[in-house]
Amino acid sequence: MATSATRTSVSDALQLFERHPDRNPGGNSYEDATHVKLYGMNPPIMDMDGGTLCTLKNCEHLSLSTNLISKMQPIGGMIKLKVLSLGRNNLSKIENLEGVAPTLDQLWLSYNDIASLSGLERCRQLRVLCIANNKIKKWEEVEKLKELPLIAEVVLKGNPIMLECKDGTIGYAKLVLNLLPHLQKLDGIATARWRHKIDEHHSAKLKNLFDRMDLDRSGSISAPEMAKVLKNDDEMRRSLGVVKGKEAELFLEMDEDAGGDISWDEFLLFFSQRLNDF
Repeated sequence: MATSATRTSVSDALQLFERHPDRNPGGNSYEDATHVKLYGMNPPIMDMDGGTLCTLKNCEHLSLSTNLISKMQPIGGMIKLKVLSLGRNNLSKIENLEGVAPTLDQLWLSYNDIASLSGLERCRQLRVLCIANNKIKKWEEVEKLKELPLIAEVVLKGNPIMLECKDGTIGYAKLVLNLLPHLQKLDGIATARWRHKIDEHHSAKLKNLFDRMDLDRSGSISAPEMAKVLKNDDEMRRSLGVVKGKEAELFLEMDEDAGGDISWDEFLLFFSQRLNDF
């Protein structure tokens, strides 16, 4: 068990903060400070000590990152708290935020051991959640963010849901944005930019399939070419969602002008709509 010689108490950290010229350049008492910086204590803080932190009535931003805190404690007395930073600790769950839920705007929890987003449901004012490099592996956890009406920025990179996602980063971003279509930023990148990347990726995949189907390299696909390729290429048929034996019907559906061939623009438009992409 750690002793007082190997840990810093919150009370001692607050005293150190008051005297620190860089962390507290205005020389404010910790009761009056709006940004209380208790990050990276040496030795580290291990007990969050909610009872002491509740005395910080004027604090709007509490920084406790880079310590060894293993449990979030109630800090309901912090009636002005907007930003809570607990990254790089030993947290395994999100809990005891009810008391600050009415004001909490940003929650920073990256580099912990959190596998579930349960505990956020009452934080209905939360706008920014940074929970990169944790242990979130189920998409059901991301769905829980739907309960937060103001959530606008989320950082999820480095979690198993990203690392194990089909189509890599692009596939991960598409799934997140499908679940949370009102996000403004994902992993620090504007969602408009993500949608552009997804569209480019999707178009590149479809162009590859078009070129594989254009056997004579004419720049268009004839009915015999489509039938031959789709009958013999199960992978392509699955990618395009084409039922085996329906190749001729598909061609007629795509060839609206009855011109006898399918251009790249027709192919792209048809399958973008069919696959319900962004």
